[in-house]
Amino acid sequence: MAEPFEAFGPFEVHSPEWHAHRRRAIGASEVASILGAPGAYQTPLQVWAEKRGIDQKTDDDEARKDWLHFGLVLEPIIAAEFERRTKFCVLPEERQFISTLFPFLGCSLDDWFFNPETGPESAGPLDLKNTSVFMRDEWEGTIPLRYNIQVQAQMAVTGKDQGALAVLIGGNQFKWAVINRNQRFIDVMLEKLDKFWQMVERDIMPDAVAKDNPILGQLLGHEDEGKVIVLSPGIVQVDERLLEVKEQIKALNLEKDALEAKIKQEIGKAASGMLPEGGRYSFKTQKRAAYTVAESESRVLRRLKK
Repeated sequence: MAEPFEAFGPFEVHSPEWHAHRRRAIGASEVASILGAPGAYQTPLQVWAEKRGIDQKTDDDEARKDWLHFGLVLEPIIAAEFERRTKFCVLPEERQFISTLFPFLGCSLDDWFFNPETGPESAGPLDLKNTSVFMRDEWEGTIPLRYNIQVQAQMAVTGKDQGALAVLIGGNQFKWAVINRNQRFIDVMLEKLDKFWQMVERDIMPDAVAKDNPILGQLLGHEDEGKVIVLSPGIVQVDERLLEVKEQIKALNLEKDALEAKIKQEIGKAASGMLPEGGRYSFKTQKRAAYTVAESESRVLRRLKK
């Protein structure tokens, strides 16, 4: 029986070829972002921009590179621990897949897992995660929705009825789960992904959200110097609300400064002050290292009187 997907590669992870191939379809790890799941790394607009080949540079790019690097380094360790604890067998996978039934959806599996009694023919996708100790609460008694969605998308591509997830939390806490296929969810997911992919193909930009604000200038590109357009009537309400919010922020900042001033004056020359019911404030001298800001350019939104 033919597999319901086409395999490509292997490609070196994060190589130009790897990124170019990922632009051919929606990746399973991107589905949660498109659906707006809590904690998703990207927004629908940011995924759309990647698929359109639009470069996005953010301040945390370097930190993310380290995070991705150590995630890859730890994958074999997490996979080995999954085998040890579950008695499932693990098969490595380096290829990328694109569904032949839903060609807008693909995935890059970390590994396959299978029950040794039923053999590799029963193998399902295994996803491996390495996360910070600060994220441990979201793993208490449940699987974060964004990761459940990712495994469901992997099962949709591979046609499998079970997937698994293994996570190393803070370097010293291990959890795993087998996830059953949820066809009702997959049907709804595929419908939404199909609509999103049509927007990619037709160059229709999704609505921006707050997280998109810092990079919209990059996504929209350089302005046409001297060009003026008439904004739509609906923007009038947006403008009025924006002015209201700015006034509220200004008032709240003034109140914040006044309250902080009272606490500083109360502490006086002490290094810190204890609150009667617990908690404390410190008021210490800090040195700020000198640094030079690298030259950059970006589009800036300003409201003009006319």
